[in-house]
Amino acid sequence: MPGRNHPTATGPRPGGTAARSPRDDLEPFRLEVHRAVAPVAVEWDALADRRGAGPFLRPGWIDAWWRAFGTGRLEIVTLRRAARLAAVIPLHRRRGRVWSTSNWHSNQFGILAEDEAAAFELAAALFRDRPVQVSLGFVDAGGLAPCRAAAAEAGYRVLEWALERSPYVVVEGTWDDYARQRLSKNRRRQLRRCRGRLEREGRLELDIENGGERMEDVVEEFFRIEASGWKGAKGTAILSHPETQSFYREVAKWAAARGWLRIAFLRLDGNPLAAQYLIEEGNVLYMLKGGYDPRFEDSSPGMVLLEALFRHTFSTRVRRLELLGGDEMYKLTFTKTTEEFVRFQAFAPSRGYAHWLAFAYGRPLAKRALALLAHRSEDGASGG
Repeated sequence: MPGRNHPTATGPRPGGTAARSPRDDLEPFRLEVHRAVAPVAVEWDALADRRGAGPFLRPGWIDAWWRAFGTGRLEIVTLRRAARLAAVIPLHRRRGRVWSTSNWHSNQFGILAEDEAAAFELAAALFRDRPVQVSLGFVDAGGLAPCRAAAAEAGYRVLEWALERSPYVVVEGTWDDYARQRLSKNRRRQLRRCRGRLEREGRLELDIENGGERMEDVVEEFFRIEASGWKGAKGTAILSHPETQSFYREVAKWAAARGWLRIAFLRLDGNPLAAQYLIEEGNVLYMLKGGYDPRFEDSSPGMVLLEALFRHTFSTRVRRLELLGGDEMYKLTFTKTTEEFVRFQAFAPSRGYAHWLAFAYGRPLAKRALALLAHRSEDGASGG
């Protein structure tokens, strides 16, 4: 898949030693574990506000994700310093393993912390009860130092590999200047031709809805457009699965209540040709999902919408445009800058060793070891 590479494998430091971390010699923290989002949601949001965190690390997003996709036991792990929330990470636990509350709809995951010391302390808490495996998906590759240090200190073996390289645009100057610098002459000519072809058919306009009283109708209209093309045919559209419908409806309600929801349509005489599901938070615009009517595929309505949306964005207070997802070619038409999101997996030195071998190398020996462990576990469970 786009952006995927081979995992890198690391083991514990020789002698079990670890580098000194920023959490050493600082005032103590208090660790808490909550079984629901609600008890800490207000403080969690306040921490996110202080840190300028995006929507994906906030309680409203995680609550919607858990309701739609959650399995096992939810654990909201928090740290307090002098009664104030200093760090939080939402997890779920299944069969002795700890997992992030993230999947391919998440875009970003990680520890939300007041400072570096709190991040290192909370990372250490992930290994405190010696889970067989800790697996965190869609973590910013630049923010893994606390997890790496904690895993090394606990003697865990680590694998990391890229899940996505997500394109983004830093919004500076005017769109016309940006397009001349970043888009080839051929691409600019193609976009003008496609836009002109549609304009000859009728009145073409960019329509950006922000929820309001029509929020539910607008979201349903987007769902229909997104499912009308190849995504619907392949079963990957939001409407293809009840859990994804639930998730994006809940996110829409949450974002609309905060004034963050944006649904952008390219309309021809009022009829939608293409659409984008967006969140605008702070000075960042996040592009979560998109789709177009396949009947107009020859005129590339999806690309025409993106150009119109980019042009509009360059005239607003938005300073960064996150295209999210992988580095597909149509996104790289507009930008070559990406940020990497990875899966971090840490395996316990005893029971997790065979799993580490299987993930790292896929060797038959590791697979036999896993089968043997499973057989022993079944014997133990049956009293043998």
